[in-house]
Amino acid sequence: MAVKNDINLEFDSESRDYYVVWQPIVVGRGKTKHKALEDLREAAHFGVDTLIDLKSADINNKKEA
Repeated sequence: MAVKNDINLEFDSESRDYYVVWQPIVVGRGKTKHKALEDLREAAHFGVDTLIDLKSADINNKKEA
């Protein structure tokens, strides 16, 4: 069982790609462990940026109400 908030590196023999799962929701993928981790970094940054943008928009909407 995976530990929460742990980064797990796995290899998919069918696609011959490494994939990374950051519990509970962020996933990265690449031909090497380093590329999979970099993809994870980009996905995490995108997720954080999106959540901040949504929160900011929510705050702006409440100001207008």
